[in-house]
This record gives sequence, structure tokens and C-alpha cells, in this order.
Amino acid sequence: MMMKTMIKENGLTFKEIEQNIYRFFCKIAQEATTEFLEEYDRKMMEERDRSAYRHKGYRTTTVKTVYGEVTYRRAVYEHTDDSGSTRFVYLLDETLELKNVGLISENYAELLISGITTKSYRNCAEEVSESSGQSISAMGVWNVVQALGENIHRDEKELADRHKKQPLQGEKTAPVLFEETDGVSIKLQGKDRKMSESGKAEMKVAIAYDGWKCTENGRYVLDGKVAFAGFESSKEFHKIREAKIAAEYDLDETEVRILNGDGASWIKNVPDRSTVFQLDPFHRNKAIKENISNCIAQDDIKELLEEGDVDGMFHYLELYRNSLSDDGEIEKAEKLIGYFTSNAEGLLPYQMRKELPECPKGLEYRNLGTMENHVWSIVAHRMKHNHTTWSKNGANNLAKLLAKKCEGKLYEVTAKLKKPLFEEEWTEEILGKVLPAKQNPERIGKGYDYPVCGRMPALESALRGDGRKIFWMAGY
Repeated sequence: MMMKTMIKENGLTFKEIEQNIYRFFCKIAQEATTEFLEEYDRKMMEERDRSAYRHKGYRTTTVKTVYGEVTYRRAVYEHTDDSGSTRFVYLLDETLELKNVGLISENYAELLISGITTKSYRNCAEEVSESSGQSISAMGVWNVVQALGENIHRDEKELADRHKKQPLQGEKTAPVLFEETDGVSIKLQGKDRKMSESGKAEMKVAIAYDGWKCTENGRYVLDGKVAFAGFESSKEFHKIREAKIAAEYDLDETEVRILNGDGASWIKNVPDRSTVFQLDPFHRNKAIKENISNCIAQDDIKELLEEGDVDGMFHYLELYRNSLSDDGEIEKAEKLIGYFTSNAEGLLPYQMRKELPECPKGLEYRNLGTMENHVWSIVAHRMKHNHTTWSKNGANNLAKLLAKKCEGKLYEVTAKLKKPLFEEEWTEEILGKVLPAKQNPERIGKGYDYPVCGRMPALESALRGDGRKIFWMAGY
């Protein structure tokens, strides 16, 4: 009741109070971060190898964080390496790994990439700006996505090169490995559109997994997913796809590899020639429906395939074609015969052609045909069916993030380091000076009046407007 009275008397809504308090504490966080970084930089300067790093003064920069822009000053050094080359470095910036994503923090980058996988650049920018203490434009989000996507692409190429020199060996074992591959047409823009006859380009998408797992609610999910997407050439695509699979799975322990696809030549041209190919059920049935107008004939063809009678199915198709009089219908029937002939080895489901080893406990082997769903969830939903057009680089970089999301490894996009960035003793010492009393256990209840070592600019100047009302409500 008291809060309601105060809000009415001061002409503020709760939303305004919430926003003003949030901005106030974001300002405190920015000040504390600046103080921490500059103090840490000072300690690095004192502990550096003076013979290798010659102090050349200070430079100021700004990094975007989840609570706003943090401006700090850090030392610049002249560094000469073993080869005699000289360059200027910022030891603090190298510790922060800012070159990975630009002048933004890892937490802020995570906010952006989690939003951009489902929203447009503009909507993502608006949502992040509203939910954090930092304003960013749609172009700012685009720049971050390009930097992160290029990092992933570079890592994928390096992984493929390592696999070529020395085969990788992942920790996960799978007696049977299921793989599905497809292509999706993406509309292009600008110079990329002009260079394409159709104004489109095919993005290749692949996924591998070791089986199906039943969840508590009775739904089945794929286990151990490895996903990959991009505009690479078919040769480069398979090199990276194979390397990513080998980095996750111990392929020496895999007895059977099954590849599901639409029959395109680039899909079947895989490095492992022992791979069992299966024509994707969706594309197989789609081809029947598009090329056979008679519904009874459609059902008969499907029934023959379900019974495993491939020769009988081809004989039926020949009889059906010979019974037609319309040139268009004859052409369609011949098209289906040609499609099935070029994919004859994959017309039957893998279960009818290959004896599989025992399924691992907790997993099941089910019918293949999840690729259309994954093409939708990885690429098409975000990049195709919302009237958007793309540059090839822009689409490729976003696709790298979407594939990471499919794998459940979106966190890896910004978490590049395997060790702490800051030394623990220095961090504890500096935070003991910077953090407010409620976060410093040694000072709680001992009359500590924040700030002692730090500064609170809002208290050092006259209070006006909303700031004055907030402090009045808080009892100051």
C-alpha cells in the first residue's frame, strides 16, 4: 500500500522505477568493472617480462557487456619476438581474448547468438537492448554473427586438416552410425544474386547420430548429434563432415555406417566406401506422387517396395509406362524409372538389407528420414521461409551458428578457452577492493559504508529527476 501511495505521489509507474533502478545499478557495475580491469592491467604491467615488453604508454577502449559499455584504460607494449619482428600489444586485451568476437564480452555475445538463431537481426537487437544495459543496432548484431561464424568456419577447416594428417579419434563409441545429408536452396542478394543464374544457392546440411533415445514423455530424440551446414564444395563439405564425426566418435569401433539422402551424386560420394546408402523415404514417396498420377498405381508401387520386391516394382513401372498414351505422363513415368534406377541400391530400408550389431542399452534403431525436419530446424526455418535474402558469406556464417545449436553446443561458440582468464589470487585481491559490502563477506555487519575504495558517481553530484525520486523512496 505504501509503495502504491509513493508511486502515485511521485507520478512514477513501477515499470519506470524498475528501469531507473536497473540503469543505476548497471552504472555501478560498469564503474566496478572499469576499476577491476585497470587494476588488473596495473598488476600485469608490474609482473611482465620487461625485456620482452617495453611500456609505451596507455590507450583507452570500450567493451560492450550485458550491463552496458565499460570504458577502461590499459597499457600498450612494444614486443619483439624471437624472429626479430616488432609489434604493439595490449596484454590485458589478449587476456580477455577480445579478438575472438570483437569488443564485446562473452556473456553479451551469448545473449546475441541465442537470440539470432530464431529472430531477425533487427528483432534480436531490439530484444537484447531491452533486456540488457547495452544498446546495440541490427548491424552490430550482424557484425558479431559474422565474426563468430567465421571463427567456426576457420575451426572446421583446421579440424579437417588435422584429420587429414592424422585421423582423429573421438571418445564416443557407436556400433552403428546413422548419417543424413540434404541440400536446401537459399535466396541470394546483391552481387551474389547477380552471379547466380537462378538467384539462389544450395546450402548443404548434414547430421550424424548413433540412435534414438526415448524421453520420459514418450517422444524420441536423436542421441549424440553432430551437425554441419555450409556453402562448401562437395569435396570440402565431406572433408569437414567426416572430420567432425571422427572428432566425436571412435570410428574404429563403428561396424556399420548408414547414409540417408535424396540420391544426389554429391551426397553419395562419401570418403568411406563401405557406407550403406538409403534413399530418403520422403524424397522417394514424393517422387512417386509427383510422377505417377494414378493413385492406385502409387499405392501399388509403395506396397512392392515395402515388401522388398525391387525387381517387381521396376517391372510394374515398365508395364505402367507402356499403358500410357499421354506424352507428358509417359515422360514423368520415365523420369521416375530413371530416378529409381540411379538409386536402386538404396530403394529398400536399411533394416531389409543389413544385419546390424546389437543396439546399445538405452538406445533404439528406428526408421531413417529425419533429414527434412533437420533441414527445417537448422536452416530453412530461419533462412528460407520468411522472405529473406542473403549474401553467401552472411548465410554461411549464420548457418554455422544454427548447426551448433542443433548439436546442443551453442555454448562452444564463445567459450574458446580451456583455462581461467584471470589469476585467482589477483582476482580475489582486486574484487575485495571493488565489490560492494553485500558481496564481500569480510565486511558484512562491520559498519562498512560503500564505497570506501570505489566511487559512486551518482552520489557525488546533485540528484535530479528520477534519480532523486529513487533515492527518496530508498530512504536517503
